[in-house]
Amino acid sequence: MRAIKKHLLLIFLLIIGFGAGAYSQFRRAGSFDWASGLSVIPKGGVNLFYGDLVDQSRASYSFGVTVDREMTGLFSLRASLVGGQMKGEQIFPVLNTAYATFTNTYADFMIGGTYRPLNHILGYFKERTLQPYVLAQFGVVYFNSTELWGPASFSTPGADPGEEWRSASGIAPVISGGGGINIWINPDFSANIEFHGALPFTDQLDAHDTWQDSYPNGNIHTTEPYDVYYTLTAGVVYTIKESAFRNDSRFNRQSYNKTRRYYQPSRRKAVNRRPNNRNKKRFLFF
Repeated sequence: MRAIKKHLLLIFLLIIGFGAGAYSQFRRAGSFDWASGLSVIPKGGVNLFYGDLVDQSRASYSFGVTVDREMTGLFSLRASLVGGQMKGEQIFPVLNTAYATFTNTYADFMIGGTYRPLNHILGYFKERTLQPYVLAQFGVVYFNSTELWGPASFSTPGADPGEEWRSASGIAPVISGGGGINIWINPDFSANIEFHGALPFTDQLDAHDTWQDSYPNGNIHTTEPYDVYYTLTAGVVYTIKESAFRNDSRFNRQSYNKTRRYYQPSRRKAVNRRPNNRNKKRFLFF
Protein backbone atom coordinates (compact mmCIF):
# COMPACT_ATOMS: atom_id res chain seq x y z
CA MET A 1 0.00 0.00 0.00
CA ARG A 2 2.82 2.42 0.81
CA ALA A 3 4.45 1.69 -2.58
CA ILE A 4 1.16 2.50 -4.36
CA LYS A 5 0.91 5.82 -2.52
CA LYS A 6 4.50 6.76 -3.42
CA HIS A 7 3.98 5.92 -7.10
CA LEU A 8 0.76 7.95 -7.29
CA LEU A 9 2.42 10.94 -5.67
CA LEU A 10 5.47 10.71 -7.96
CA ILE A 11 3.36 10.56 -11.14
CA PHE A 12 1.28 13.48 -9.89
CA LEU A 13 4.30 15.69 -9.20
CA LEU A 14 6.01 14.88 -12.51
CA ILE A 15 2.99 15.56 -14.72
CA ILE A 16 1.94 18.73 -12.95
CA GLY A 17 5.52 20.05 -13.07
CA PHE A 18 5.92 19.34 -16.78
CA GLY A 19 2.44 20.69 -17.53
CA ALA A 20 3.08 23.97 -15.72
CA GLY A 21 6.28 24.54 -17.72
CA ALA A 22 4.58 23.74 -21.01
CA TYR A 23 1.67 26.04 -20.22
CA SER A 24 3.93 29.00 -19.41
CA GLN A 25 5.83 28.50 -22.67
CA PHE A 26 2.59 28.38 -24.61
CA ARG A 27 1.37 31.62 -23.01
CA ARG A 28 4.56 33.42 -24.01
CA ALA A 29 4.26 32.20 -27.58
CA GLY A 30 1.22 34.26 -28.49
CA SER A 31 -2.57 34.37 -28.48
CA PHE A 32 -4.67 31.82 -26.65
CA ASP A 33 -7.82 30.19 -28.04
CA TRP A 34 -9.51 27.87 -25.55
CA ALA A 35 -11.58 26.12 -28.21
CA SER A 36 -8.50 25.05 -30.16
CA GLY A 37 -7.63 21.44 -29.26
CA LEU A 38 -10.64 21.11 -26.95
CA SER A 39 -12.36 17.73 -26.60
CA VAL A 40 -15.13 16.21 -24.46
CA ILE A 41 -14.98 12.58 -23.26
CA PRO A 42 -18.13 10.95 -21.81
CA LYS A 43 -17.17 7.68 -20.13
CA GLY A 44 -18.35 4.77 -18.03
CA GLY A 45 -16.84 1.73 -16.36
CA VAL A 46 -15.99 0.13 -13.03
CA ASN A 47 -14.23 1.13 -9.81
CA LEU A 48 -12.28 -1.21 -7.55
CA PHE A 49 -12.19 -0.31 -3.85
CA TYR A 50 -9.15 -1.24 -1.76
CA GLY A 51 -10.01 0.21 1.63
CA ASP A 52 -10.15 -1.44 5.05
CA LEU A 53 -13.57 -3.01 4.72
CA VAL A 54 -13.08 -5.03 1.52
CA ASP A 55 -12.05 -8.66 1.20
CA GLN A 56 -14.25 -9.36 -1.83
CA SER A 57 -17.06 -7.86 -3.97
CA ARG A 58 -14.93 -4.74 -4.40
CA ALA A 59 -16.10 -3.83 -7.95
CA SER A 60 -18.89 -1.37 -8.69
CA TYR A 61 -19.83 1.19 -11.38
CA SER A 62 -18.64 4.69 -12.30
CA PHE A 63 -19.74 7.23 -14.92
CA GLY A 64 -18.45 10.68 -15.78
CA VAL A 65 -17.13 13.18 -18.27
CA THR A 66 -13.73 14.72 -18.96
CA VAL A 67 -12.95 17.98 -20.74
CA ASP A 68 -9.44 17.97 -22.18
CA ARG A 69 -7.48 20.72 -23.93
CA GLU A 70 -4.25 20.16 -25.83
CA MET A 71 -1.77 22.77 -24.59
CA THR A 72 1.30 21.62 -26.55
CA GLY A 73 2.18 18.68 -28.74
CA LEU A 74 3.09 16.73 -25.59
CA PHE A 75 0.83 17.99 -22.80
CA SER A 76 -2.84 18.67 -22.20
CA LEU A 77 -4.85 20.11 -19.32
CA ARG A 78 -8.09 18.48 -18.23
CA ALA A 79 -10.97 18.55 -15.77
CA SER A 80 -12.97 15.43 -14.86
CA LEU A 81 -16.17 14.73 -12.97
CA VAL A 82 -16.70 11.03 -12.19
CA GLY A 83 -19.15 9.43 -9.79
CA GLY A 84 -21.04 6.27 -8.99
CA GLN A 85 -21.17 3.69 -6.25
CA MET A 86 -18.55 1.80 -4.25
CA LYS A 87 -19.16 -1.39 -2.29
CA GLY A 88 -17.43 -4.25 -0.52
CA GLU A 89 -17.57 -6.99 2.08
CA GLN A 90 -15.36 -7.88 5.04
CA ILE A 91 -15.24 -11.67 5.38
CA PHE A 92 -15.19 -13.48 8.75
CA PRO A 93 -12.61 -16.26 8.12
CA VAL A 94 -14.11 -19.04 10.28
CA LEU A 95 -17.60 -18.77 8.80
CA ASN A 96 -16.40 -17.57 5.38
CA THR A 97 -19.24 -15.07 5.23
CA ALA A 98 -19.56 -11.29 5.55
CA TYR A 99 -19.02 -9.74 8.96
CA ALA A 100 -19.72 -6.24 7.58
CA THR A 101 -20.64 -4.66 4.25
CA PHE A 102 -20.75 -1.12 2.95
CA THR A 103 -22.04 0.97 0.06
CA ASN A 104 -20.83 4.43 -0.83
CA THR A 105 -22.24 6.96 -3.26
CA TYR A 106 -19.36 9.13 -4.41
CA ALA A 107 -18.34 11.83 -6.89
CA ASP A 108 -14.83 13.16 -7.51
CA PHE A 109 -13.88 16.33 -9.34
CA MET A 110 -10.28 16.55 -10.46
CA ILE A 111 -8.09 18.77 -12.61
CA GLY A 112 -4.72 17.71 -13.98
CA GLY A 113 -2.75 16.95 -17.10
CA THR A 114 -1.63 14.26 -19.52
CA TYR A 115 1.66 13.55 -21.24
CA ARG A 116 1.85 11.75 -24.62
CA PRO A 117 5.16 9.86 -24.82
CA LEU A 118 4.90 8.78 -28.48
CA ASN A 119 4.62 12.40 -29.58
CA HIS A 120 7.85 12.99 -27.68
CA ILE A 121 9.67 9.95 -29.02
CA LEU A 122 8.35 9.64 -32.59
CA GLY A 123 7.08 13.15 -33.35
CA TYR A 124 3.72 14.89 -33.18
CA PHE A 125 0.98 13.07 -35.13
CA LYS A 126 -2.71 13.89 -34.62
CA GLU A 127 -3.98 10.88 -36.56
CA ARG A 128 -1.84 8.28 -34.77
CA THR A 129 -3.99 5.14 -34.48
CA LEU A 130 -2.96 4.36 -30.89
CA GLN A 131 -2.05 7.37 -28.75
CA PRO A 132 -1.13 6.37 -25.16
CA TYR A 133 -0.80 8.94 -22.38
CA VAL A 134 0.24 9.25 -18.75
CA LEU A 135 -2.16 11.01 -16.39
CA ALA A 136 -1.98 12.93 -13.10
CA GLN A 137 -4.81 14.79 -11.34
CA PHE A 138 -5.78 16.35 -8.04
CA GLY A 139 -9.09 17.51 -6.63
CA VAL A 140 -11.79 16.56 -4.13
CA VAL A 141 -14.04 13.55 -3.58
CA TYR A 142 -17.51 13.65 -2.04
CA PHE A 143 -18.67 10.49 -0.26
CA ASN A 144 -21.79 9.27 1.51
CA SER A 145 -21.15 5.83 2.96
CA THR A 146 -23.15 3.37 5.05
CA GLU A 147 -21.70 0.33 6.85
CA LEU A 148 -24.01 -2.59 7.67
CA TRP A 149 -23.63 -5.55 9.99
CA GLY A 150 -23.17 -8.77 8.00
CA PRO A 151 -24.54 -12.28 8.69
CA ALA A 152 -21.35 -13.32 10.54
CA SER A 153 -21.90 -10.62 13.19
CA PHE A 154 -24.80 -12.52 14.83
CA SER A 155 -22.69 -13.35 17.90
CA THR A 156 -21.46 -9.79 18.43
CA PRO A 157 -23.26 -8.02 21.31
CA GLY A 158 -25.26 -5.09 19.99
CA ALA A 159 -24.97 -6.16 16.36
CA ASP A 160 -28.08 -6.73 14.29
CA PRO A 161 -27.24 -8.39 10.94
CA GLY A 162 -28.56 -6.39 8.02
CA GLU A 163 -28.91 -3.20 10.06
CA GLU A 164 -26.77 -0.06 9.91
CA TRP A 165 -23.58 -0.13 11.93
CA ARG A 166 -22.41 3.41 11.20
CA SER A 167 -22.27 5.98 8.42
CA ALA A 168 -20.02 8.81 7.20
CA SER A 169 -20.17 11.58 4.64
CA GLY A 170 -18.04 14.53 3.64
CA ILE A 171 -15.54 15.97 1.18
CA ALA A 172 -11.83 15.12 1.13
CA PRO A 173 -8.79 16.02 -1.01
CA VAL A 174 -7.63 13.39 -3.50
CA ILE A 175 -4.73 12.86 -5.91
CA SER A 176 -4.75 10.47 -8.84
CA GLY A 177 -2.30 8.94 -11.31
CA GLY A 178 -2.53 6.48 -14.17
CA GLY A 179 -2.79 6.40 -17.93
CA GLY A 180 -4.89 5.62 -20.94
CA ILE A 181 -5.00 5.30 -24.69
CA ASN A 182 -6.93 7.07 -27.44
CA ILE A 183 -7.83 5.03 -30.53
CA TRP A 184 -8.23 7.25 -33.61
CA ILE A 185 -11.45 6.77 -35.58
CA ASN A 186 -11.81 9.97 -37.63
CA PRO A 187 -10.92 13.68 -37.23
CA ASP A 188 -13.87 14.21 -34.87
CA PHE A 189 -14.02 11.00 -32.82
CA SER A 190 -11.67 8.63 -31.01
CA ALA A 191 -12.29 5.75 -28.61
CA ASN A 192 -10.78 6.06 -25.13
CA ILE A 193 -9.72 3.55 -22.47
CA GLU A 194 -8.37 4.88 -19.16
CA PHE A 195 -7.16 3.42 -15.87
CA HIS A 196 -6.05 5.40 -12.82
CA GLY A 197 -5.65 4.99 -9.10
CA ALA A 198 -6.90 7.56 -6.58
CA LEU A 199 -5.51 8.31 -3.14
CA PRO A 200 -8.10 10.22 -1.04
CA PHE A 201 -6.92 11.83 2.18
CA THR A 202 -9.63 10.20 4.26
CA ASP A 203 -10.27 6.77 5.76
CA GLN A 204 -14.05 7.00 5.71
CA LEU A 205 -15.04 6.10 2.16
CA ASP A 206 -16.26 2.80 3.65
CA ALA A 207 -17.37 4.45 6.94
CA HIS A 208 -14.83 2.15 8.64
CA ASP A 209 -11.93 3.97 10.29
CA THR A 210 -11.86 2.22 13.69
CA TRP A 211 -12.56 -1.25 15.09
CA GLN A 212 -12.92 -2.84 18.54
CA ASP A 213 -11.29 -6.08 19.69
CA SER A 214 -14.43 -6.93 21.70
CA TYR A 215 -17.91 -5.51 22.16
CA PRO A 216 -19.28 -3.38 23.61
CA ASN A 217 -16.39 -2.08 25.74
CA GLY A 218 -13.29 -3.37 23.94
CA ASN A 219 -10.24 -1.39 22.96
CA ILE A 220 -10.71 0.88 19.93
CA HIS A 221 -8.09 0.55 17.19
CA THR A 222 -7.51 2.87 14.24
CA THR A 223 -7.37 1.30 10.79
CA GLU A 224 -4.71 2.05 8.17
CA PRO A 225 -5.19 5.56 6.75
CA TYR A 226 -6.56 6.28 3.26
CA ASP A 227 -9.02 4.27 1.19
CA VAL A 228 -7.39 3.77 -2.22
CA TYR A 229 -9.64 3.09 -5.21
CA TYR A 230 -9.05 2.45 -8.91
CA THR A 231 -11.22 3.36 -11.87
CA LEU A 232 -11.31 1.71 -15.31
CA THR A 233 -13.45 3.43 -17.94
CA ALA A 234 -14.17 3.35 -21.66
CA GLY A 235 -15.44 6.40 -23.52
CA VAL A 236 -15.67 8.41 -26.71
CA VAL A 237 -13.48 11.46 -27.41
CA TYR A 238 -15.31 14.16 -29.35
CA THR A 239 -12.99 16.89 -30.68
CA ILE A 240 -14.78 20.23 -30.65
CA LYS A 241 -12.05 22.04 -32.56
CA GLU A 242 -8.79 20.73 -33.97
CA SER A 243 -5.63 22.10 -32.35
CA ALA A 244 -3.39 24.56 -34.16
CA PHE A 245 -0.33 22.31 -33.87
CA ARG A 246 1.00 20.78 -37.08
CA ASN A 247 2.02 17.20 -37.61
CA ASP A 248 5.69 16.39 -37.83
CA SER A 249 6.63 16.50 -41.52
CA ARG A 250 7.47 12.78 -41.59
CA PHE A 251 3.76 12.01 -41.06
CA ASN A 252 2.37 14.26 -43.80
CA ARG A 253 1.69 11.37 -46.19
CA GLN A 254 0.05 9.20 -43.53
CA SER A 255 -2.07 12.11 -42.37
CA TYR A 256 -3.21 12.83 -45.92
CA ASN A 257 -4.14 9.19 -46.58
CA LYS A 258 -6.16 8.92 -43.37
CA THR A 259 -8.03 12.23 -43.64
CA ARG A 260 -8.46 13.00 -47.35
CA ARG A 261 -11.92 11.47 -47.62
CA TYR A 262 -13.14 13.64 -44.72
CA TYR A 263 -11.96 16.92 -46.25
CA GLN A 264 -12.65 16.49 -50.00
CA PRO A 265 -14.81 19.27 -51.41
CA SER A 266 -18.28 18.25 -52.49
CA ARG A 267 -18.52 17.60 -56.17
CA ARG A 268 -21.46 19.12 -57.95
CA LYS A 269 -22.63 17.53 -61.12
CA ALA A 270 -22.58 19.96 -63.97
CA VAL A 271 -25.99 20.41 -65.47
CA ASN A 272 -25.97 21.36 -69.13
CA ARG A 273 -29.23 23.04 -69.79
CA ARG A 274 -29.55 23.59 -73.49
CA PRO A 275 -32.61 25.26 -74.86
CA ASN A 276 -34.94 22.87 -76.61
CA ASN A 277 -36.10 24.56 -79.80
CA ARG A 278 -37.88 21.62 -81.39
CA ASN A 279 -41.32 22.62 -80.21
CA LYS A 280 -40.72 26.32 -80.20
CA LYS A 281 -43.07 28.22 -82.50
CA ARG A 282 -41.84 31.19 -84.40
CA PHE A 283 -44.12 34.06 -85.24
CA LEU A 284 -43.21 36.58 -87.90
CA PHE A 285 -44.65 40.01 -87.82
CA PHE A 286 -44.65 42.26 -90.95
